[in-house]
Amino acid sequence: MKIAKIKAINYPPLTHFEIEDLGDIVIIAGANGSGKSRLKEAIVNSFQNPESPQIEILVQSTRPDKESKIWNTELIELRTGRPNQVFSNYMKSRTRGGTHTGSIIQIDSDRSVAPVKFQPIDLSTPDPDDIEIENTYFLNQFQHRWPDIVNKIFQKVANRNHGIAQYVRKNPKGKNSDALKRFPDPFKSYQKIFSKLLPGKTLEPIDAKNLQEFHFRQGKMEPLIFSKLSSGEQEVVRIAFTLNWKKIRHCIILVDEPELHLHPTLAFRLIETIKNIGDNTNQFIFFTHSSDLISTYYSSGNVFFISNVDAKENQARRLSILNENHIQTARALGNQLGLFAVGKNLVFVEGENASMDRITYNKIAQLYFSNAYVVPTGSVENINALNRLSKELRKSIFGIDFFMVRDRDGLTDAQVDKLEMNPRIKCLKRRHIENYFLDENILASVAKNFYLDDSWRDPKNVSSELKKIAESVRIQSILLAIKQLVTLNGTIEIPRVSNVQKKTIQSVKKEFTSVVNKSLNEVKKTFSKAALEQKFNQEYKRSEESLNNGTWKITFPGKLIFSIYCGKIEISQNRVREAYLDIALKNNPKIFADIQKTFEKFKKL
Repeated sequence: MKIAKIKAINYPPLTHFEIEDLGDIVIIAGANGSGKSRLKEAIVNSFQNPESPQIEILVQSTRPDKESKIWNTELIELRTGRPNQVFSNYMKSRTRGGTHTGSIIQIDSDRSVAPVKFQPIDLSTPDPDDIEIENTYFLNQFQHRWPDIVNKIFQKVANRNHGIAQYVRKNPKGKNSDALKRFPDPFKSYQKIFSKLLPGKTLEPIDAKNLQEFHFRQGKMEPLIFSKLSSGEQEVVRIAFTLNWKKIRHCIILVDEPELHLHPTLAFRLIETIKNIGDNTNQFIFFTHSSDLISTYYSSGNVFFISNVDAKENQARRLSILNENHIQTARALGNQLGLFAVGKNLVFVEGENASMDRITYNKIAQLYFSNAYVVPTGSVENINALNRLSKELRKSIFGIDFFMVRDRDGLTDAQVDKLEMNPRIKCLKRRHIENYFLDENILASVAKNFYLDDSWRDPKNVSSELKKIAESVRIQSILLAIKQLVTLNGTIEIPRVSNVQKKTIQSVKKEFTSVVNKSLNEVKKTFSKAALEQKFNQEYKRSEESLNNGTWKITFPGKLIFSIYCGKIEISQNRVREAYLDIALKNNPKIFADIQKTFEKFKKL
């Protein structure tokens, strides 16, 4: 069976959540407190107690020869507060032995486990597959399942050995291969899963006469006990082994925060491994706020995020609305796509040093735009692409706001004004974000924190040193400005020809070449020899005026000056920036007043 539709009305914090047409892999995402865990609990409780469902769920049969006959229909509906005796009887019938088919399974976020206490095995120990389990077994807390399953694996191997021994006694002239074929090794499937989850590592065979912790081998190294794996590696193995034990098929499997404690690559391997258990007959519903998982699986068409909209609107948003018609958007955003599901106000900022740039903007944003999620985009080209796509994104993904902050590098005042006609796009008042880190008083305080010589603790000496650095990079500053100008304006427009299927090759060719030639002429005009010489002369004059009137801290390349300064005091840029930020925001936040005003304007939109 599988869930085809979920509807939760007035189930705090959810007011109206509704999704349908669900596939085999469903991801429900949202920020902390959005209602993911509550929704999972409601699904579990409704299946556990169909006499009083907490939300509306439409369950679809995936085995017409089985479920449909019991239900007398292919679809069975659970309605809030309305008992469903047919489904209740069906769920109670899920108590069975060797396989676990057509039921619901929960893997909760608390995946700590109790120590394994091995149970003695003798000839009277039954085959664990013949022992029936309660229909709620896989809904109980995960931490108690692992010790039980380890014991069941050893019991299964012991039962196999006993079966082989009996077969050989009855068939003394038979071939060993016949016995092995009749009783295949049940541990092989676990070894296969282990190697798929952890490439380069192999799970050692087990001996039912020697009850002990599993052992694994990495390459040609000596075997190590299972507990020597990292905590994340142990966790994915436990989850996968849990699902492999009962040959789980046609089940609904709810996984809460699959990314918890896991590296993104390991989380991806886990999902790809467990979804193949049961010959792809199971439905997986993942509750997550991992942008990596969302970005990876959004194209599946079954990624939903919970939006904090007004009560009357459906809070469930299907992320895959970014389909083939939005291919440029998806390419431009890359792995940031998943962030749509975890933050309502996304602020894209330019910055090559992604980590430090994000910290810089984030600390300021938390003071003036606290519910913003800051995303570093890298180069100016990326943020320009986002500028072109912002309108498309806002139409495609409802309930999300996009804002952009970029350096002023290479932009004329006219270009800045044109960009800022969109109120969600702002340019720094200074050339780079690092230009805000050139205050001599704050840098002198930073020097005290790092116990530098007295000369570096004197604001006058710091100011003098910064000015010398600026003078030394004057020519480099001019060249960088011209290069940035060429980068921003030196590309031709890629023509878009609409309704191609209705046009002849001649008209398409004419339309395409016309746009290209027009764009080429503009580029040639902008970057002719005379135009470039004029640009160099203008930049040279502007740099001289800046040095004379003290505005060089605004117009010169702050990245370069700050980098050289940090080299002189022999402390990494990240350490200086972090200390500078803390001191400035505490003692003189006006240094970042421009950025503060930008975030305050964003907040009002």
